Amino acid sequence: MKLSTQINLGLFFIILLAGVGAGTIEVYQTKTQVERSANVLAQKTASQLADQLSALLSRQSPQQRSELGENQLSEDNLVSSILTTALTNDKLSTISIENTDGIELVKKESVSEPSSKSILSGVIELSDAQSQEAIGSTSMVVKVTSSPETHYHFLWQQLLKIAVFCVAIYLLSLIAVIVIANLATRPLSKVTKKLNEIQNNDFTPSSIKSATADFRYLVSAANNLSLALESKFQELTRQAEQFKSVASRDTLTKIANRNAFDRHMKALIGGISGPKEHSLTLVRLAQLTTINHKLGMLAGDNYVCGVADVLKKASQDDFKGAFVFRISGGDFAIISEVQSKEVHEENLALISKSFTTINPLRDGNKAAWIGVARFTNSMSMKEIMESADSALMAATKRPQGWQFASDIAQVHSNAQWRQRLEYVVSQQYADILIQPVMNLERNTPSYYETFARFKDKQTNDVIPMSQLIPASERLDLIPQVDRLVTSIVFKKLKVTSHQVAINISNASIANTEFREWLIQQLSEHEALCHRIIFEIQDAALIHYNEEAISFCKRVTQLGCRITVEHFGDNFASLSGLRAIQPAYVKLSGRLTESIHTNKDNQLFVSSLLNIARSLNIKVIAEKVENEAESVALNNLDIIHQQGYYFSKPALWTVY
Repeated sequence: MKLSTQINLGLFFIILLAGVGAGTIEVYQTKTQVERSANVLAQKTASQLADQLSALLSRQSPQQRSELGENQLSEDNLVSSILTTALTNDKLSTISIENTDGIELVKKESVSEPSSKSILSGVIELSDAQSQEAIGSTSMVVKVTSSPETHYHFLWQQLLKIAVFCVAIYLLSLIAVIVIANLATRPLSKVTKKLNEIQNNDFTPSSIKSATADFRYLVSAANNLSLALESKFQELTRQAEQFKSVASRDTLTKIANRNAFDRHMKALIGGISGPKEHSLTLVRLAQLTTINHKLGMLAGDNYVCGVADVLKKASQDDFKGAFVFRISGGDFAIISEVQSKEVHEENLALISKSFTTINPLRDGNKAAWIGVARFTNSMSMKEIMESADSALMAATKRPQGWQFASDIAQVHSNAQWRQRLEYVVSQQYADILIQPVMNLERNTPSYYETFARFKDKQTNDVIPMSQLIPASERLDLIPQVDRLVTSIVFKKLKVTSHQVAINISNASIANTEFREWLIQQLSEHEALCHRIIFEIQDAALIHYNEEAISFCKRVTQLGCRITVEHFGDNFASLSGLRAIQPAYVKLSGRLTESIHTNKDNQLFVSSLLNIARSLNIKVIAEKVENEAESVALNNLDIIHQQGYYFSKPALWTVY
C-alpha cells in the first residue's frame, strides 16, 4: 500500500472520529435544549391560552356561559379559532381542554411534520413537554403538549453541516497529502529506478536529490552505491576481459589450452564452406607420471614446458597453418593443413628425436606417443577424436611411436578400449586414493577428495585417467565407471569416519539411469549422506543445466553436499550457483598457480570470492603446490586449500 494511501486512511479515521464526536456533542446539546425550552414553551402557551379563554368567558353573560356548557365547547368557533391560532407555532404538538374528570372537551393537533423526523426519531429520542392551566373560574383546564419535531429538523441540519465540513476537510487533506507525498517520495521513485538499472548491469552514476531531509540518507546511499558499483564493474569488466585471454592460455606452457582447442575445432567443423581437409596430431607424454613420482613435480613441469617448446617450434617451421594446444596434463594437439604422408613422417621423426633429448629419465623408453588423423568439416568432433585416439593407441605398439589413423582400422582401437573398460568394471575393484582439503583455521581436513585408479589387465599398470576418462566418455561407459567408484566409496565409508568427496562426471549427470541409481543408493545409505560431498564440474551447469540442478537438489535433500569444480573457468556457470546453492566452489587450478606473483589473478580471485560469499558458499583453492601460493591465498582469506603442498593423493586404507 502506498504511503499516501496509508496517510489518507489515517486522516479518514481521524476526521470520522472527529465528526462522530461533534455529532454526539450536538445531539446532547439539542436534547438538553429541548427539555428546557419545551417546558418553558408549554407552560407559557398554556398560561396564555388560559388567560385568553378566561377573558372570552368573562365577557359573556351568565346565561351565555350556561348555554355554552361543556358539551357545546367544541362547537364554539371562537374557541376553536383561538386553539388553532396557537397551533400555528410548529413547536407545539397538541392543545386540549379537559374538565375536572380528565375528559377531553376540545383537542387540536398539529398536522405539519418535518421530513427529518422519520430519519432521526428511530435513532435519537427527543422527549416532548406538557403543561396545563385552569381556565379562570371554570372547572376546565387547558393542556399544551410541545413538539420536538422542529428540534429534529434543526438537529438534522446541524448534523448535515458537520458531515459536509468533515468531507470538505478530508478532501482538502487528501489533495494535500497526495501532493506532498509525491514531492517527498519522488526521490524514492528515482532510487528504485536506479536500483533496477543496477540490477540490469547499468551502473552509470546519476545524482539524485531529496526534497525532504527524511530521505536524504537513503538518496545519498543510492548515489554512493551507484558510484561504487560503477567503479567495481569497470574493474571487474577489465579483469574479465583480461581473464578471457588468460582462460584460453595454459598457465604453465603459455600456449593455447583445451578451451581454445574446442573453440578452434568447432570453428573448423562448423564452417559452411565446401569440404576442406585438416590434420589433427595428438601427442601424449608417456613418461610424465613416472617423472613426477621419481623426480618431483618441478621436473615434470620442466619436461612439459620443454615438450611445448618443441611443438611450438615445429608448428612454426615444419607444419603449414599450424596451431598448438595443451589439451590436458600430458596431452598436446597440433591442428594444421594437410601435408603429404612422407613430409609428415619426417616432421614426426624430428619431434620424437627432440623429445628424447629433453627426457630427464634417459632410460631409453619412448617419451611420447603420437597419433595423426585427417578430418573434414563434415565430420563430428566425436568422430575426429575417436580417429585420432585410435591412432594414438596404435602408436603404443609401433617402434617409431607414431601412427596414422588412415593406416589402421579405427574399430580395432575402440574394441580394445571397450575390452579394457569392461574388464575394469567386471572386476568391481579399484584403488581409491584420497587427498585432504585443508581448513587452515583449524589445521584439519574439511573433507577428503577421492580418486580412483584402475589397472590394465595385460600390463597390470595403472591406466592414466587422462586416457581412461575420454575413452569411457567416447564409448558411453563413464556412468558404469562412476557407479563402480561410488559403490567402493560407500563400502569404505561404512567402516571409517571420513568425510569424502566423490567426483561425478558430466556424462553421468546427464544419464537418467545413473541418477536414479545413485538416489536409490543414497536412500539406502541415508546415515552416510552427511559425510558425502559430490564434486561436479562447472561445465555441467552449462551443458546439462536442468539435469545438474535436479541432481544437486535431490542429493542435498538427502543430506549430501555439493562442490562445484573449476570455478572461474566458465562465466556462464555463475548463474547456476544460486539455483543449486553448493557448500563449496573450487577455484580453477589455473587461477591459483603462481598466484603470489600474478596480480591480475589475485584481483580476479577476489572478485570470484565476493560472488561466492554473497551466496554463502565456501571457496576452495586447489593445486596449491608451495608455501608462497598458500600464503597468498590465505591473504585473500581463502582458508580452504588443497594440493601437493599439504599432501599428495595417498591410498585409502581401511583397517
